[in-house]
Amino acid sequence: MIHNNWNEKLNTFLANFEYTNDATGILVCGSYITGSPTSHSDLDVHIVLDDTANYRERGNKIIDGLLIEYFANPPKQIHQYFEEDIHDRSLMSQTQFATGKILLDKEGQVKALKQKAQTMIADFYTASSTPLLELDKYFLWDMQDDLQDAHKTSRPDFDFIYYTRLDMLLAKYMGSINRPYNSKTILGNITDPVVREKYLLRELPDPNISKLIAAAISAKEIAAKLNAYQQLTATIIVASGGFDINNFKLKGELQ
Repeated sequence: MIHNNWNEKLNTFLANFEYTNDATGILVCGSYITGSPTSHSDLDVHIVLDDTANYRERGNKIIDGLLIEYFANPPKQIHQYFEEDIHDRSLMSQTQFATGKILLDKEGQVKALKQKAQTMIADFYTASSTPLLELDKYFLWDMQDDLQDAHKTSRPDFDFIYYTRLDMLLAKYMGSINRPYNSKTILGNITDPVVREKYLLRELPDPNISKLIAAAISAKEIAAKLNAYQQLTATIIVASGGFDINNFKLKGELQ
């Protein structure tokens, strides 16, 4: 069920929220704000607490069938979440604030957080890419080798191995081109401008790799999966300067 009266249900939730007196701002985000909610969409609510608050809380509450997921934090804690997301090459919290709708802002702090989030997103995309290291490329080669072995030996868990390896491959690649990675949005990022707009994503820099990613995600038959995975791995490695397993070595001092 899609809740068109979500704002009424949010008001019911806020009227019974334990820490209402500590709240200086409220921002609501998610599909009910950015568009195209489904029957499984929840309502994400950031409750910005007074700077003097010495606690944080995250929880869920169902109001007349609508699942409300709330996050109550003072601004300093939200800034920390912003920094942690950047460190993890994620823009999840920044995107929520950048696309969210302000319902309450007593002291202007929610607006400031929204502006900070927008600036961090812009800065993230302008940062230099980080080419894969030799160890990273060995990691990709080794994952492909595992998958080839699983196919050759007809392992019954081939699909499990395939999708877990594909997830790790995409995470490595997205990190190397300085793009946030979310398995739920990667195909939409490639194929759907509406998804890119909704999550403030930018197209990947290499159209050929984008096509290969889409093919790897969408492949149905085992042979097609393996072929797509091998092409994607080879193209990513070549784009990162190539790799020769026969000459791979790492040497360093003992710790």
